[in-house]
Amino acid sequence: MSYLIFIVAVGLFALLGAGGPLHGDRWFHALSRRVEAVELDLWPSLALRVGAPLLAGVLVLWVLEAFMGGLAEALVGTALLYFSLGRGDYATDLQRFLARARVGDEEGAAMLLSEPAADRDPAEARGQLALRDFAYRGFARWFPPVLYFWLLGPFGAAAYRLVGLANTDSGGRFDAAQRLLDWLPSRVLLLTFCVLGDFERSKGLLIREAFDTEETAETVLAKGVTRAWRLDDEQLDDPQGVVTAVETAQKAMNRATGVWVVVASLLALL
Repeated sequence: MSYLIFIVAVGLFALLGAGGPLHGDRWFHALSRRVEAVELDLWPSLALRVGAPLLAGVLVLWVLEAFMGGLAEALVGTALLYFSLGRGDYATDLQRFLARARVGDEEGAAMLLSEPAADRDPAEARGQLALRDFAYRGFARWFPPVLYFWLLGPFGAAAYRLVGLANTDSGGRFDAAQRLLDWLPSRVLLLTFCVLGDFERSKGLLIREAFDTEETAETVLAKGVTRAWRLDDEQLDDPQGVVTAVETAQKAMNRATGVWVVVASLLALL
């Protein structure tokens, strides 16, 4: 059943992208405003934002099971996993960024990054900033929900997305929870990069940065792409270096996605 849910949900996401009623988050924004008005402490506030929708999902599952039996689990599980997959049109944003970067439109390209260019560290190369941004966005939209789905089921995947929505809605108030949930998936994806790319050059990351709790998922993934695909740090500040960095991030994410789908299929057959 889990494999069927996985294949259908991932297939729908590949076909339809992030859209439709399951990715319409207005109801969650309304819930967040109501919780914010109560002025709870940090963790009770997050627990209510995440717990209330999950409890509603459990109730819906119980009701549907009374009428549909085992089919209800498949329908609710597919809906929850599809809901947990990322928002926004990542592929289009990436291509728009590349199109502007290739013609030297630095300001236009910077507008497509999540982090404003004015907020970046002056010592950080532009290509490194873009790599970090697109690597994390590609990671957060697909890999953590899939990993938590296989570890904890569809409600675990949905919980990850709800924490992400709550953190975005509150302007980063729940960064600590987001970093905690990102830790395991980012390290598994780092291992995937090392296997797909230059393992000898990147294996040091598995020994040092992978177990460093101070290293964010964004930094770990950017380092993984840089090492595994042999990017030259010194060239990441020129226009061609920026394009190369983002193209490499795209290639890394596409290959890693294929590996995870294959591994999930093989595990389902065992």
